[in-house]
Parts: sequence; C-alpha cells; structure tokens
Amino acid sequence: MTTDIDPARPLAGQRVLVTGASEGIGLGIAQSMVRAGAHVLIAARRRPQLELARKELDELTRRGQQVAIAELDIRESESVSAMFDEADRTFGPLNVLVANAGSGSMVPFLEMTEEIWQSTMDLNLGGTFRCCHQAATRMAARTDPDENKAILVVSSIRALGTRPGTIHYATTKAGLNQFVRVAAYELAASGIRVNALSPGITATPMALERNPEVFTRMAATVPLGRAGSVEDMGAAAVHLCGPAARFVTGVNHIVDGGESLY
Repeated sequence: MTTDIDPARPLAGQRVLVTGASEGIGLGIAQSMVRAGAHVLIAARRRPQLELARKELDELTRRGQQVAIAELDIRESESVSAMFDEADRTFGPLNVLVANAGSGSMVPFLEMTEEIWQSTMDLNLGGTFRCCHQAATRMAARTDPDENKAILVVSSIRALGTRPGTIHYATTKAGLNQFVRVAAYELAASGIRVNALSPGITATPMALERNPEVFTRMAATVPLGRAGSVEDMGAAAVHLCGPAARFVTGVNHIVDGGESLY
C-alpha cells in the first residue's frame, strides 16, 4: 500500500464489501467507508432496505466513487459465491471485507430449542466463515506485497461476559473471536490481515425502537455515560481496515465505552 495517504480519506480508491449493511451497525460502517474514500458494495437479504441504504450512501460520495448493492443470504454458499462474483465485476478485486451479517435473540437456556441453536450457529458462524473464506481465497491469489488486503469480522462484547438469554448468540461470537485469531495467523503469509470489532450497546434505530426505556437505562450504566453510535463503530472499522493498522492482525478491538469492564 502506498504511503502517500490522505488522512481525511485513508481508503481512497479501495474496494470494500460490507455484509448485513442495509441498516444498523453495518450501514454505519459502510457510511464511514464511503466518507474515507472507498468504493463500497453493501449486501443484505432485503432489496428494498438495500435501495434505501444506497440512496443514503450516494449522498456521501465524491466524484468517481462507486456504491453498489447485492442481495445476499450468507446461509447459502451459492449466494455468497454469486455475491463475490458480482463484487469482482462491479469494482474489481476487493481490498476489504467487513463480515457484519448476523443475528441474535434473547432466549433463556431452558427454553432453547435445537432449531434456534442450529440456526444461530449456521448464520453467525457458518455464514461468516463462508464470506471470509471466499474473500481470503481471492485475496491470497494476488501477490502484490503493497496491496491492502483486510478482513474485519464484527463480533460482540457478549462473547466476553455472561448475560442471561444470550447463550446461543454469545457462543457464536466467542467462536468468531477465536476464528479471527487462527485465520489471522494462517493468512498472514498471504499479506491478509484479519481482525475483529466488538461493539457494546449501540444506538441503532432498531435498538432504540424495541424498548427505548430499557435502552436508556442500559446506556446509563456504560462507564463513559452513553451508548455507542454507528459512527463510533465505523471509525474503528476504517482504522482497522486502513493503512494506519497495516501492522495489526489477529486483534479483537472492543468499542464499548468500558461496558465490558464490569
């Protein structure tokens, strides 16, 4: 990667794919990537939400920047392969994958069913593997030592502590943290950096709409006195995927205002 970097647009010209980016943290990361100068492809399951998200991103672009969308179901290998093929046709070889797509719910352990358990495992662990494997395979085939090749997996601080009702979700996120460490070690020889981003409570529209009173109460317990914003998560993602972190791999970057400290 060239050392002649504009600090205001550290990802200028880079080609970035963000999964699960039609809303929430994924969209916030995509917005930050666009502001940092990248060409960005956002992928998710629902096209209407993707179209709305693209309009928001288009307003942030400068001349020459591209924003595109792709429908994606990370539970299906064929869908993942087709999405990466589309990314190659649209932008050319990707520099950055942000594997954000995933989901969770609150289910007490004694009410957990095998169907819920397996579905969460396949989505959060299996789906992330499918995306990262596709990205890494394509990145590893390119041998320019100066090329930026970065994979960022969005994990969660729920992997670090215990909270009732999250055993299936927390288990997948803990698995992703170890996935990142092993993948980072194996892929370092190919010049591919692999890191994790672990958000704490974050003020997304969905989180605020579900139960605003509970959200406000939880946010007040964060040591820094507020919930995180999607801009906080986006700034961390840009850093980890950009030139400032070119010697950083295998880390779990916690962005939670100190929430995981207690």
